[in-house]
Amino acid sequence: MGSMTRRAVLVAVLALVAAACTTSGAGPTGSPPAVTPAGTPAATPESSASPSPAAEQYVANAADFVAAADWDSAIEVTIELSEFAFTPKDLTLVAGQPYVLTVSNVGTVKHEFTAGEFFRTVATRKAETAESEVKVPYFTEIEVFAGKAVEIFLIPLVPGTYELVCEIEGHLEAGMLGSITVTGEAPASPAIELGDVAAGPWVQDGADRVSAADWDSAQHLTIELSEFAFTPADMALEAGQPYVITVMNVGAVKHEFTAGDFFGSVAFRKAEDASGEFKAPAPHEIEVFAGQEIEMYVIPTTAGSYQLVCEIEGHLEAGMSGTIEVASGT
Repeated sequence: MGSMTRRAVLVAVLALVAAACTTSGAGPTGSPPAVTPAGTPAATPESSASPSPAAEQYVANAADFVAAADWDSAIEVTIELSEFAFTPKDLTLVAGQPYVLTVSNVGTVKHEFTAGEFFRTVATRKAETAESEVKVPYFTEIEVFAGKAVEIFLIPLVPGTYELVCEIEGHLEAGMLGSITVTGEAPASPAIELGDVAAGPWVQDGADRVSAADWDSAQHLTIELSEFAFTPADMALEAGQPYVITVMNVGAVKHEFTAGDFFGSVAFRKAEDASGEFKAPAPHEIEVFAGQEIEMYVIPTTAGSYQLVCEIEGHLEAGMSGTIEVASGT
C-alpha cells in the first residue's frame, strides 16, 4: 500500500464508500442481482459518475476477496458484443456478489470489453477461455475475437456507475458504449485496501516501453509444457528486447507458466490466445489447457535469474520448474 498508514487507508476507503453511496443511487444491501434490460439508456461520458478509487488507485487486496468468496454461488451473466453494440447495453451488479461474466462476440470482427474504472474496483479472480486462464492484478482491456467468448470471474466491490466502451478504432464513434452499475454497499470484511498504481508491483514505465518498442523486431520463442516439465527448462533472454513467447501445452492436463519475479520485471503488452487478448499492468499466473497455447508479449527490463514453476497441485513436486535468465541489454 506504499507509504499510506492504516489510518490513512481507512479514511480513504470510508471517503470512497461515502461518495459511492451518495452518487450511485444504490439500493439496499441484499438487493437481488439483475441485468438491466438492453433498452435502458446508458450513461453518456458526460453524465457518467464513477465513485471509484482515485484515477491512480486500485484495489490492492483483491486476492483476499477472491479467496473468501463462495464461487459456487457465483451468478452468471452474458454480454454479447456485435457491430456496434453491447447487449445488454447496461448491466446492474451487486457489490460483494461473485459473478462470472461471459463476454461473447457474436459479431464478425474483434471487439473490446473495456471498463477501466470498473476493473480497478473489482476483485478479479481470472479471465478464462477455451484455451487458457489469465490471472492479473486487474485488467485494463479485454478484446474478444469474432465468434469467441471470454469468462471473467470477478466480485464488484465499490458501488457506482462505470462506463463500458469498445475503444477499437471507430467502434466507440459508431455507438459502442454502455454502463455497469454496482448497487448495494462495499463489503465490510475483508476491508478494502487501496493501492497506488504508481507503487504497484510492476514496471512503472511499462506502457511507455511497450508503445516505444519495435514489435516487428520481436524475437519469437516457444516453450512446451508437459507432464512434468518445461521444454526448454532454461530460457535465455536479453533486457530491452521485445519477445513473443508462445506457451504451448503438449501434455494431457492443464499446466501453469508462472514466474512471479520475472512477471514483475517485464513491460507487459498483452497475453493472446485463440479467443482474445488480455491487457494488464503485469501477469500473475498463466494457465494453459491441454493441447492449447497462449502468446505472451513482453520486454524484460532487469537482468537476473528468475524461477519458472507450475504451481498446480503436485506438479512442482514432480519436478516442473525451470529458469529464465535475463542478460543485460547491449
